[in-house]
This record gives sequence, C-alpha cells and structure tokens, in this order.
Amino acid sequence: MSEQKKISTKQDQSNALQALGNKVKAAQNAREPNADEERAGWAVGIRYASEFSAAVIVGGMLGAGIDYFANTKPFGLLIGIILGFMAGTRNIVRIAKEMSANDSES
Repeated sequence: MSEQKKISTKQDQSNALQALGNKVKAAQNAREPNADEERAGWAVGIRYASEFSAAVIVGGMLGAGIDYFANTKPFGLLIGIILGFMAGTRNIVRIAKEMSANDSES
C-alpha cells in the first residue's frame, strides 16, 4: 500500500506542477501585447542611438581626414565631431517628427 501512496503522491505533484505551469502560461499570454509595445520602444531607441552615433563617427572621421591632409591635427577632428553632433541631433529631431506625423495619421 505504501507504493500506491507514493504513486498517488507523485501524480498529485505532477498535477500540481501542471496546474502551476498553466497559470504561468496564462499570465505570460495576458502580458504579451505589452511585450510588443516594449519591443517597439527598444527599436525606436536603437534607431535613435544608431543615427546619432553614426553621424558623430562620420563627422569625426572626416575631421581626422582633414587633419591628416591639411596637417591641422586636433582642430579638424574637433570641428568634425561638433558638426557630427549637430547632424546627429538634427537626424533625431527629423525622425521624431516623422514618427509623430505617422502617429497622428493613424
């Protein structure tokens, strides 16, 4: 008889774990639409970061190139980085305006 108790106890444990798994899946499914919105937010942030950093890097590289050919060591790089920063900021504002216009149309 003790073997039957062990089996029924194992079955009870299995049923309890299965019920808990079903509750976890239900909770995850209830949260799923918010996960899509969160992913969209990350995508926007990554786009902003890549646009800005690309502009600063390109500006710095152009400034370093000018320094190399014109022999004006720190000044071309500094001016290139500043211009890249300005271009990156302008790109972010442009993207934000486009996204705002798309949201208002929807």
